[in-house]
Amino acid sequence: MPLVTTREIMEIATEKGYAIGAFNILNELTARAVVRASEELAAPVILQTSVSTVQQIGVEYLAGVLRILGTNAKVPVAIHLDHCREPALAIACVDAGWTSVMLDASHLPLHENIALTRQVADYARNKGVSVEGELGAVGGVEDQINVSLNEAHLVNVADAAVYAHESGIDIFAPAIGTAHGLYRGTPELDYERFRAIRKVVPLPMVIHGGTGLSAEAFLKLIEMGASKINISTALKQTYLCSAREFLVRRSQETDPLRLDAHVERAIREMVKEHIALFGTKGRYMARKAR
Repeated sequence: MPLVTTREIMEIATEKGYAIGAFNILNELTARAVVRASEELAAPVILQTSVSTVQQIGVEYLAGVLRILGTNAKVPVAIHLDHCREPALAIACVDAGWTSVMLDASHLPLHENIALTRQVADYARNKGVSVEGELGAVGGVEDQINVSLNEAHLVNVADAAVYAHESGIDIFAPAIGTAHGLYRGTPELDYERFRAIRKVVPLPMVIHGGTGLSAEAFLKLIEMGASKINISTALKQTYLCSAREFLVRRSQETDPLRLDAHVERAIREMVKEHIALFGTKGRYMARKAR
């Protein structure tokens, strides 16, 4: 099946009232687990890659692996670059086969954010690739970006309207009180701010910092129009915890493939839980096996 862009599957999700999980994969094993979970539940999915993962594995090699997984999948798959601050890397990923990239210039003043994002958006549009942009500052640590609680700030609604119109983005990630990494206490989400942004920004909406939000928070945000939810920390935790569990319980194991299979099963279950919660289950009828 051909790869899809985030915008095309998010527009359908927005219309139908569900959200698509964007899972930050770490390698081929985790990407395979995400795709298999999505196929089991007949759900479209986004394979999301951090900048550090791209840099460690390599643009071309990672693109090749993800393209094979995505095009052989029985469900729609988008490949997305998350939180990229370097236009050159975003453009390299566009050229290599990513179907969606995020240019994160949210640390810059509004006019600079717009100008930098526009460069990538104009280039990506000619390649048929979606571009995500962010306004405001989501707190916490995500990949190589560390935003302290003092530096975090929510998006201004009027600025959001200007940014969405002038930056050329296809999907919008507003800072509304979520945070990257693990939450310390219950996050205070500004639902009314999100509602106000939805009224002035006619684009599909992304929620960053999904790990640790309550089911109630997820469902409320989806009901209000969120159609992409990023899950990164939960996947990393599942990867490490399942590996530790296996190595402790089976300390005499001699076959590394059994470790891989155990970790993959754990990640598949985690992904399926989120797919079911986001309302994506059964949203795509899988093709009959060839």
